[in-house]
Amino acid sequence: MTFLFKIEQAFEIRGRGRVIVPTIVEGHHFKIRPQDPIRLRTPEGAHPRHSHRFCRVLKAGSRMCRMGILLPTEVSEADVPKGTDVWLGQN
Repeated sequence: MTFLFKIEQAFEIRGRGRVIVPTIVEGHHFKIRPQDPIRLRTPEGAHPRHSHRFCRVLKAGSRMCRMGILLPTEVSEADVPKGTDVWLGQN
């Protein structure tokens, strides 16, 4: 598995799913494609497994671009608390 990022924020888009937003770390880059399997590890140690549907770039004014990752509708708020690690892969 490859570490991608920690979740900075998560929010729900009703009827579409839950969006997770990565923490930005200077100099840390990662690649992720639609339908790549991702694994989550919450700060409490839980390991729910998900595939994301697609990535979107979220931009507010002149601030840095952010990528949001849409997870399936069955992902709950408890599955993705702030600080959750996101890993690429199935192991």
